[in-house]
Amino acid sequence: MICHVCEENKTDFTCHICGEPVCEDCCVVPTYHNQLDYALCTVCEEGNQARRMVDYEKEATIQESIATKKKAIQDKRHATYWKPENVEKRRVAKAERKRLQAEQAMQRLEQAFKIVGDMFRGK
Repeated sequence: MICHVCEENKTDFTCHICGEPVCEDCCVVPTYHNQLDYALCTVCEEGNQARRMVDYEKEATIQESIATKKKAIQDKRHATYWKPENVEKRRVAKAERKRLQAEQAMQRLEQAFKIVGDMFRGK
């Protein structure tokens, strides 16, 4: 069989994708990034690279659109969070929480004094 890429060398290999005979010189060399354990001609590898590039570009545009949507949502939340009326609402709510906590602490303290006072009155 003669290689279908260079049409010069005789070979016993066939391309894994197209099934055509391919010589060792026209096979894709396995590297760290494409660890192949089968014969693959350079023509089919170029097609694979083109498909991978198209897939990568699609994924990149999807990720970019997601990032822009997230940025728009984040900007809207930031603007809403720092509105003066919202800041004032948070300050008032915080002051109310502190007041309630102080009241509860005073009630617990009064109950503790009452319990201790009752303990010593009985003796």
